[in-house]
Amino acid sequence: MLKNIVKVVLCAFLAATCGMASAQQGQQNPMAQPLPLMANPMTGQSYVKSGVLPNGLSYYILHNAEPKGRANFYIAQKVGSTLENPQQLGLAHFLEHMAFNGTENYPGHKMLDYLQSKSLRFGADINAYTGFDETVYNIDNVPTADAALMDSVLLVLRDWSCAITLDGKEIDEERKVIQEEWRMRNDSRTRFFTAVLPFIYQEYQYQQMPIGSMDIVMNFPYKDLRDYYHKWYRPDQQGIIIVGDFDAEAMEKKVVDLFTPIKMPENAAPRVYPNVSDNKEPIYFEYEDAEAPMTSVSIAFKQDATPFEERNTIGYWMNDVTETLVTTMIDQRLQEFSQKPECEYSNAGVYFGDYYVSKTKYAFNIDVEPKDNDIAKATSQAMEIVARACQTGFTDSELQRAKDELMSRFEARNNERNTTSNSVKARQLIRHFIDNQVLAGPEIDLQLFQMISSQLTTQVLNPMVKGLLTDTNQVIVVFMPKKEGLTMPGRKPMIAAVENAINKKYEAYKDEVITEPLIAKLPTPGKVTATKNNAALGTTEFTLSNGAKVILKTTDFKSDEIRFRCVANGGIQTVNPKDKKAVDNLSMLNTAVESSKLGNFNNTMMSKFLSGKQVAVTYNFGLLNTGLRGFSVKKDAKTMMELIYSYFTQLNPDPEQYAIDLKKTVVDMERSQNDPMKSFSDSLVNAMYGNDPRMTANTVAKVQSADYAQMLNMAKNTMANAADYTFVFVGNIDQQTLQPLLEQYIATLPSKGKASKAAKIYPVSFYTGNTTVSFDKAMATPGTTYYSFTSGPVAVDAVSDIDIELAGAVLNNMFTEIIREKEGAAYSPGAAGRLDENNKRWELISVIQTNREQQDKAFKLANEELDKILAGDITPDQFNKVKTAAINQYDIQLRNNNFWLTTILQSLRGIDTYTGHKEALQNLTLQDLQKWLKGLNHKNTVTVIMTGVPEKK
Repeated sequence: MLKNIVKVVLCAFLAATCGMASAQQGQQNPMAQPLPLMANPMTGQSYVKSGVLPNGLSYYILHNAEPKGRANFYIAQKVGSTLENPQQLGLAHFLEHMAFNGTENYPGHKMLDYLQSKSLRFGADINAYTGFDETVYNIDNVPTADAALMDSVLLVLRDWSCAITLDGKEIDEERKVIQEEWRMRNDSRTRFFTAVLPFIYQEYQYQQMPIGSMDIVMNFPYKDLRDYYHKWYRPDQQGIIIVGDFDAEAMEKKVVDLFTPIKMPENAAPRVYPNVSDNKEPIYFEYEDAEAPMTSVSIAFKQDATPFEERNTIGYWMNDVTETLVTTMIDQRLQEFSQKPECEYSNAGVYFGDYYVSKTKYAFNIDVEPKDNDIAKATSQAMEIVARACQTGFTDSELQRAKDELMSRFEARNNERNTTSNSVKARQLIRHFIDNQVLAGPEIDLQLFQMISSQLTTQVLNPMVKGLLTDTNQVIVVFMPKKEGLTMPGRKPMIAAVENAINKKYEAYKDEVITEPLIAKLPTPGKVTATKNNAALGTTEFTLSNGAKVILKTTDFKSDEIRFRCVANGGIQTVNPKDKKAVDNLSMLNTAVESSKLGNFNNTMMSKFLSGKQVAVTYNFGLLNTGLRGFSVKKDAKTMMELIYSYFTQLNPDPEQYAIDLKKTVVDMERSQNDPMKSFSDSLVNAMYGNDPRMTANTVAKVQSADYAQMLNMAKNTMANAADYTFVFVGNIDQQTLQPLLEQYIATLPSKGKASKAAKIYPVSFYTGNTTVSFDKAMATPGTTYYSFTSGPVAVDAVSDIDIELAGAVLNNMFTEIIREKEGAAYSPGAAGRLDENNKRWELISVIQTNREQQDKAFKLANEELDKILAGDITPDQFNKVKTAAINQYDIQLRNNNFWLTTILQSLRGIDTYTGHKEALQNLTLQDLQKWLKGLNHKNTVTVIMTGVPEKK
């Protein structure tokens, strides 16, 4: 950590902070001054109602109005797998599962039955996770208007804290579910962590993944789980976090009344976080796996973590700021070098954080993704960039860009403080409870940074980074594919790459400062020539003097967000599938555009130009249209317009950058060849699109055949006539502010004055009839993956959109109930229904990951449930659960800018599933749904099955 920086600048900071004057008088260490919890800077009053009950339980209650009329409930436990003894490995995670299988007030599965009947979805709204040192349960998106439901959810949290029943029969049924979860999750990354943790930790608590030992999971006596539960699930390790649109004072009283009676066990075992050992000599570990998608190198320089009690302080906050500045500047240098032909890594970055999975050890980390087999050289290049920064320091211009970027983030968070979602604020409160992380709130964060920013100079910062790269506590880990032609680098070369980089003498870095504008000279602004309003969508539509159309929708869902798309008819459907060169060019077209210059700015210059700006614009050559997409905060709307203008008018070649990006693409493709899910994805895409060459999975030969000059010309041609385009902007838009920008940057785009003649359409093929693709794939942990798509023609309207969504939701619930819970044949079977507006058809999708032994049973059950749905065999209880959930979710969607962007874009193509949607959903009956389902024509089914077989030794 960069703790010493704080001591240098703290006095100046405190002198500027009137409310902290007492700290200047020497009454206590100023670094240890606590910061308030999400407070109003004017009054110092916390927005959060928090406290600790007599039994030790903590609570945090916050009123928040986004989403409106919804609340999120959490119980966070400072309890995880590190508290297991060697005979209990996996029981912390097992206990998390059992919380959904019976409590004192909700026996068996009554909890889920009740919550789902009240619009809440298992998985999406009701869930939990277990880590090494924490377990967190959540119930999200609870309608606050339902007082009885709010009280019931509180009662669920109470039961989770002290009244999980742990019935023996339920335990035995859950064993096979967890075994399937282990099999499903045991991919190359999990196998890597399983191998590396015992090597980099001496402490057994960190040597085993939380899912545990399957031998223990399948055989432990009931008493072991019950003992673990009663020992560790107790008030002093628990925090109740509730965030939402409700009366916080009334909610606080309910929490106090409900949770105070819970008794704290006498002579409770102390909660101890295992200390992690230091190492004098470097720890080196390398691991190869045939299914690894890429090579990665992680270099950690361990250091002691700040004690928990010292974290919610001014010093810790300032340390976090300085770490952010340091990582931003180093990352910029690493990214800049990655754009050079001689760079041997695809990506590299640095960060400060917990040492792997432990909270008692911290680390400065360097991550590298080498391109080719010379892993040591790629590591050396990245390490030299980091070591040079630590040895010679940063420039004033680099630091200013980093401070501008951080200031921009603080400003954006502050602007969005009243429209930030419940889930974001709840996660912040969870981290505050579990880790004692600083949580002063966006208003105070911004004010503090404004005060302290000028004190954080290179003269202060540069001496501090010299100590980051230590000669002890080094840990170097390599994770790579096991494949022909790729060899593990070995301990000696990798340690030498790190040590040589640290010990090398460097010249000071010279920063290239961007002073020229992105656009050298703008033309005379155009005009808005016509305006009309669309009452149904709540939009204003402009016609500009060059023929371009603009649609604006002002919303208040986010205080500081503008999202946009511009589209013109065209895209992949206009490419002749028999034109092999044109088809090959599709594989890299979007990459080619993003590799190119805008004006004189290459990618490195653009990155510097955009420092301190929250804005992004990208090009997209899509299936049915071409255009741009992006977003900005309000203050950066002009920059967004400059980027739009530049894509249309000054897209210039950068063949060197394209060659670099092509090489990265080829390396990634070659390394993913052994990834089972890549094979499955490719087979799925080919089957879905009837092997249409424009849609089939890319190959190395295809991307290498793509012609950069032709692709760039192709993209330019799509943007040659602004009259072909409609520009859609959604968000917190001030029309008077935006209109001059539209007239300057959009109305002046090149145009023929009217829309171009429609190009010839070559419709994209989609699967028809019944097709099954089945193949075996060698896997380290053999499993079976099954995707099935059933479809048929349908009218495109709100009713079809609603009905197929609800049918898919019922099917998904039945998969969970029967395939997972009753039969234990798959951990996470899923289903969904969707309306394919482009092809005017409905689609039901089934997804199952299982094992060879149970796959036939799982597939049979899935098809039986699908047949029931298509026959309208749905009970009133099944229907009511998914209907109430759909109403709940639709109300939330209506307050989302992306929803409106999509709705407006669909309307441009004559698609309307919005009009009457809410009314149709509210009025829908089970009989209506059954009649609609029975009237469907089931013409098409495509199924792809990948069965894992053991790898050859």
